[in-house]
Amino acid sequence: MECEPLARAEAIAAARALGGSTRIVGEDRGVLVMDTDADPESLASRLGLCHFVDEWLGSCAQSELERFATGIDVEGPIRIRSTKVGVVGVDLASVSRKIGKVVGERKGVDLHDPASDIRIVFSGKVHVGRVLASVNRTSFERRKNRNMPFVYPASLHPKYARAMVNLTEIGTGGRLLDPFCGTGAIVAESSLVGLKALGTDFSESMIGGTDLNLKHLGLKAITRVCDVGEIASVVGSVDGIATDPPYGRATSTKGESIPALYRRAFSAFADVLGRGRKVVVAVPDLSLLDDIESFRMVQKHPLWVHRSLTRNFCVLERV
Repeated sequence: MECEPLARAEAIAAARALGGSTRIVGEDRGVLVMDTDADPESLASRLGLCHFVDEWLGSCAQSELERFATGIDVEGPIRIRSTKVGVVGVDLASVSRKIGKVVGERKGVDLHDPASDIRIVFSGKVHVGRVLASVNRTSFERRKNRNMPFVYPASLHPKYARAMVNLTEIGTGGRLLDPFCGTGAIVAESSLVGLKALGTDFSESMIGGTDLNLKHLGLKAITRVCDVGEIASVVGSVDGIATDPPYGRATSTKGESIPALYRRAFSAFADVLGRGRKVVVAVPDLSLLDDIESFRMVQKHPLWVHRSLTRNFCVLERV
């Protein structure tokens, strides 16, 4: 996982969006153990910041791993893969061979087409899981703004746009709005996970760029040229909002101050969201949310981008 608090929050929210009850069983660096009835393949297809969805087989101390391996009971043949998160002094290839021998004596080994792909993760403890699904990380790289026909500086990376979509906890078929859609990254990611994607922006050129990028990706969404204060009349009620609003002097706001724009935007958000619904917003300065009415902050996850920019991914709930 990367930006671990944000990745953990995304995984939990995505499981809830898929209709799965969630209970946290354990946490470690790079590892979240969660009891959920969300479908593993569906969960992996929604996630942006995680790598694998595994069936948790158990956790143990490093000194107990060989003994633990004697009790691993999965369909064979098997393949063992090992990785480490913030741990030094572990020979992963040696571990994979040793544990592969322990389990393989009973189940058989197939390094090319195993029935069970077992992952061993060395962190604070050693965590063992059977791979159920993997997240298609390369697809997010292909959708980076520099690879799109409409390019704009400082655009949100698709994997973070996907995380923001998931943090709204909107289930398949729900209506998600990005009222400052820019190049369309959030709109695209919401469409890709099966939501009814809506994007608005006061700039005709931005809406044109969003449409161009969506066409390039073969995606459909409803887009409108619209000031944020008019979203209630233009798009109506929605199930959630995810957006990366304007900030800084380089962004055109028609002369309106950034704090004033945020206050006006959240007033409009309150008009289109029911109680308990969520706004997920990326802001460079948390003080911009100090005077927001009708919402309460439920999560905030800072992510350092570069020397002059930290994005704070915040989840606010309509009260």
